[in-house]
Amino acid sequence: MEKKKNKINYNTTEQDEIKKFLIVIVVVLAICGAFYLLARVFVTKDLFTKEEDKTEEVTTGTVDYGVAIMGQILNRPYDEYYVAIYDASEGKYIADMATILYNYSIKEKHLHVYTVDLSNPLNADYYDPENVNTKAKSISEMKVGDITLLKIKNNKINKYIVDLDAMKKELDVK
Repeated sequence: MEKKKNKINYNTTEQDEIKKFLIVIVVVLAICGAFYLLARVFVTKDLFTKEEDKTEEVTTGTVDYGVAIMGQILNRPYDEYYVAIYDASEGKYIADMATILYNYSIKEKHLHVYTVDLSNPLNADYYDPENVNTKAKSISEMKVGDITLLKIKNNKINKYIVDLDAMKKELDVK
């Protein structure tokens, strides 16, 4: 003869409801945790990255208002100014031009000087040392060599100097 044991449920209905509620909460938290981990692994890809690898170098952007590009040299906010055009990254005139421009800038009364860097790709179309156009009156006609000093007056090219000694004489520096 088989004896049947009856399982007696001592839980109340409220306790059964609380158990079901807790199970639902645990399942929802498990699903949210799984989505969080998946996002860290596949989207941001930073779950397995060490803390020292996470540091990013932040540089602050600066604007140098003394530097111009060739296409903008005639529309500066002054009535009269100079534009020094040379390759500021390499070349034999870097030190000479830097010295001339510094000595001119420390003078008590001086005109504003803009620099145009020929190493900038935006200025490459204007650099042609074989066909320098010293008679240029507009930007479209302009062709410059290794060094050029322009005097701009009322948005027009007033002087076009391509010799280092003539530049020193024009700016009255040594």
